[in-house]
Amino acid sequence: MNGSRSFEGTVKVLSEILLTRYSFPRPLALTVVLLISCVAHFLIAFGVPQSLYASSVILGICLGAQWPLLQSIVSELFGLKYYSTLFNFGSAASPVGIYVLNVCVVGHMYDAEAARQHSGMAVTREKICLGVACFKCAFLIITATTFAGALLSLILVWRTWGFYKGDIYARFKGVRTTAVDESNGGTETMNKME
Repeated sequence: MNGSRSFEGTVKVLSEILLTRYSFPRPLALTVVLLISCVAHFLIAFGVPQSLYASSVILGICLGAQWPLLQSIVSELFGLKYYSTLFNFGSAASPVGIYVLNVCVVGHMYDAEAARQHSGMAVTREKICLGVACFKCAFLIITATTFAGALLSLILVWRTWGFYKGDIYARFKGVRTTAVDESNGGTETMNKME
């Protein structure tokens, strides 16, 4: 648990450095993370020898990098007024997608391949599938879905390019103004947030 929290902190700091020093948009960082996860899905789908553990680590890192990036993107683009609602709406997409892809897609494909391997008859009560063929098509569908997400993220990059090239924190910085403080009977300089 502590390792994942420190990794999320590392992702936040790294994306902040890329944004402030190089004006590297966070949606572009999200696109890169999604494309890297596509590579890991391909490695699993085609059963590249000795790649299962490396692919699992890559996918874990990519999933761990997506959440801090999404949190930051939501707060920067939409502000903090409705942040909790937008964040929870975005968080609901993950379990819905997991259910659709894992239960509806992967489960049916696995059962169909197991039945094909056993000539349409299950040897035991549970269908057992052996080999890369059990998950190949399912991982290719997951890869295509992830790639579609990367393309949508690229559209977001294109639409927010000007926003991220400017000072995205300008609205949070204080502006020096002069205001009349009637309790002191004079003019006093104070910071005002816009």
